[in-house]
Amino acid sequence: MSKLSEAIASFCEKYALLNKSAVVAENIVKKPVFGCQDCGQCVLSHDAFTCPMRCPKQIRNGPCGGTREKGFCEVYPDRRCIWWLINERSKKMGRQGKLRKYHIPVDRRLERTSAWLNMFAGRILPMDLGKELKEVELIKKDPPPMR
Repeated sequence: MSKLSEAIASFCEKYALLNKSAVVAENIVKKPVFGCQDCGQCVLSHDAFTCPMRCPKQIRNGPCGGTREKGFCEVYPDRRCIWWLINERSKKMGRQGKLRKYHIPVDRRLERTSAWLNMFAGRILPMDLGKELKEVELIKKDPPPMR
């Protein structure tokens, strides 16, 4: 991101009320619309706007290999595999190339933090609304300050 976005994230993270407000605002939007699981490391723009953390195994880089016939989940046979859904949506949106992106393992220290602030701070990948995959280097590796 930019120095300005980093400054905004840093300012919001210094004040508990601003930080909590960012988390609440994000959850108000993302939970009902995208099925967000509040991991703090959002990859919706790479995965056809479907949260891969809805996978019972929380796999972020494609199906586990146990997907049943017709795209049903190995763990919950009455549900579709989330990666089957992501693939189907990606086909419809012309964004299958985005599925080649390897996502780093989930950093549990970021759970229940604002992915928006983490993005502004450069801790996670920025949203990428284009159809083509872009490579981006992360700026920071540290988690947000604990409150």
